[in-house]
Amino acid sequence: MSGEAGLGEAAAVPVHVVGGFLGTGKTTLLNRLLRAQQHRRLAILVNDFGAIDIDGLLVERRNEDVLALRNGCICCSLQADLFSTLRMLLSRSPLPEAIFVECSGVSKLQEMRRALADPILWQYAALEGVLCVVNALDVIAQSGITKDPLWKEQILSSDIIVLSHTDELGKAGIREAEARLRAISGGIPALPFSDSLLTHEVLFRPLEGETEKSLFRIEEEDVDDDFVSLEWRRESPVDLTGFRAVIERHAPVLLRAKGILYLATAPRRALLLQMTGTRITIGLAPEKALSDPDTRLVFIGRRGMFDPRALKDALNAICA
Repeated sequence: MSGEAGLGEAAAVPVHVVGGFLGTGKTTLLNRLLRAQQHRRLAILVNDFGAIDIDGLLVERRNEDVLALRNGCICCSLQADLFSTLRMLLSRSPLPEAIFVECSGVSKLQEMRRALADPILWQYAALEGVLCVVNALDVIAQSGITKDPLWKEQILSSDIIVLSHTDELGKAGIREAEARLRAISGGIPALPFSDSLLTHEVLFRPLEGETEKSLFRIEEEDVDDDFVSLEWRRESPVDLTGFRAVIERHAPVLLRAKGILYLATAPRRALLLQMTGTRITIGLAPEKALSDPDTRLVFIGRRGMFDPRALKDALNAICA
C-alpha cells in the first residue's frame, strides 16, 4: 500500500470491528448507524449483502462486490480477502472517514484483532476498537448461548459491549445485564444499544477540518444524558508514570479518551492518545496539533459511573 493515497501514520483511517454471536443484532446496528451518520463517509464491510436492508432511496449504484450510497458511504462484501478489500477502500478519493467491519457470528474476534494489527496496514487503516453486540435477554436468562466458549471469547476480545434487545427490558433489567457482563468480562464497558450511542463520540473521532474547540471540547449542554465528559488541559508536560497510574485506576469506568498529550520525557513531541474501552494507543500527533503546545484531553464515561471531578483532581495532583 506504500503508493496509495499518500497516507501517513497520523492520517490512518479508523477501523471499527463489529462482532457478536448469531442473531444478536449486528446488522440492525449497522443499518441504523448508516442512517444516523449520513453526513459521514463510512465504509461498511459485511459478510452478506442479503442481510443488509438499506433503504432504496439511499442506494446510488450496485455491483457484485460494492454497494454505493448517495451520501458517499459504501458497503463491500467480505467474501473477498480482507486486505484486498481494504486496499480497494483506501484507494478511493476521498477516503472513508471510518471503516466498520462486520464479522460473522462464528468469528473469533481476537483473530480479527491480530489480522488488523499488521504494522504496514496500521499506517493506513488503524484499529480503533472492537464492538461486541450481545443479546441482553440471553444474559438475563443465562441461555445456552452464554455457555458457549465462542460467546465468551467474543466478549473478552472486545473493547466495548453493545447490548441489544434492551427495549424488552426495564432499567433494572438493563442494569442487571450490564452487571453480569462486567463480572464475565472483567470490566469491559457495556452500553445499551440506542440512537444516542450511534451519534456519540464514543464511536467516532472528530471529522476532518473541525475546529480546535470541537476537537477537544465538549460543552455541557451538548452532552447526552447517558454520558458525561471531562475536558482536561495542562500547559506543562505530564509525568508518564503518574499519568499511567491515574488512567489505570479510572479505566474501568471510561468508555473513551482522546486528545493531544505532551510527556515530561519528550516535552516537545506531541502525542495522539486514543482510548476505547480498556485499550490505549499512543502515536505521533498530526502536524496541525503542533500549533498548541498544551496537553488537552477529553474523557467520556457513563453517567452515574464516571466521576469527572475525581479524575480531574487526580490528574491535577500528578502535575502539582
